[in-house]
Amino acid sequence: MYQVQHVDSFSAWSALISDAFVQLRSEQVSRGHFAATLGANMLGDIGLMRITAKPHAVLRTEDLSTSGDGDYYKVSYQLDGHGLLVQDGRETVLSPGDLAIYDTQRPYTLAFEKPASVVVALVPHDQFRLSPQQVAQITAVALKDEHPLAGTVTPLLRHLGNNLSTWDQFGGYSLARNTVDLIATALAGALGGENQADSKSAQRQRITAYIDAHLDEPELDPARIAAAHFISVRSLHALFEHEPRTVAALIRHRRMQQASALLRDPLLGDISVQRIGARVGIPDAAGFSRMFSREFALTPGRYRQQQAAA
Repeated sequence: MYQVQHVDSFSAWSALISDAFVQLRSEQVSRGHFAATLGANMLGDIGLMRITAKPHAVLRTEDLSTSGDGDYYKVSYQLDGHGLLVQDGRETVLSPGDLAIYDTQRPYTLAFEKPASVVVALVPHDQFRLSPQQVAQITAVALKDEHPLAGTVTPLLRHLGNNLSTWDQFGGYSLARNTVDLIATALAGALGGENQADSKSAQRQRITAYIDAHLDEPELDPARIAAAHFISVRSLHALFEHEPRTVAALIRHRRMQQASALLRDPLLGDISVQRIGARVGIPDAAGFSRMFSREFALTPGRYRQQQAAA
C-alpha cells in the first residue's frame, strides 16, 4: 500500500525512517530547519521508497546490524544531489544516476551533505539472486551512470520511484520483482568484469542463472545442467561442494522461491495451486505441496491465504 509522509523536524524523520526500513541511527549534518518526504510502497515483500531530504546521515551501527530486525539488501539509486556510502571498508560517492547495494546485516553509513533525492529498494536476502558472498564483494561499490550495465536497470528504478502511487493498481509487484532480478544481473555483470580471477564464482553464477531460466522445465536436473555447461556431473557437484546448497537443493530452493513469489502475486490469484506448481517445473500437485511445505512449513494454499490476508 502506498504511503507518503512529510516531516518538518529531524526527530520525526529519525523515527520515520527506522519504522520504514530497519533500525537506524540518524545524524543531522547541517544547522537550520530540517524537512524531508518519504513515499513508500510495499509490493509483496519488496519495499520501494523515494526520499527527498535535507542534509543528514543514517548509520546502521554494529549493535543495530545484529539486532535481528530483518535480513535485507538495500539498493540505492541517486536521483539528485550526492551521497556517500560506506560499508565493508569501502566508500563511494553516489552521483545522480549511480546505483549501489549495501547489506543491513553489517554496519554502514549513508550521508548526504546537501539536499538529495534517492530511490531505495529494500529486498529480502532470500529474494535476491546473488549469493551473500557475491554481494559482499560489491557493497559500497557504485555502478556508475555511464557504465554500460546501468542502462539495463536504472531507467526502471527511476520510473518506479516516479510512479510509486500507481503500482497497487497496475501490478507493481511483478515489475518490482523483475527490476530486482535486473539489478542482480547488472551487479553480477559488474562483479564478473572486475573479478576475472574468480572463475569458479563466475561459473556458479552462470549456472544459477541457467537454473533460474529453466525452472519451469520438469526435466531440469544436475545431469542436464552439467551437459549445458560442458562439464561432468562430478565437476558440477565439486563446484558447489562448499556452497550452502547442493545443486539439487539449489534447484528445489529456487523453484520454491519462485512459487512463493507467484502465490503472493495478486494478479495470479485465480490461477490454481497446481498450475503454479507446473510453472516452476513440478506438475504433480501432491509433490509440489510436499516440497513447498518443507520449505515454508505451510501448504501452498495456506501460504497464499496468509499472504492475501496480510
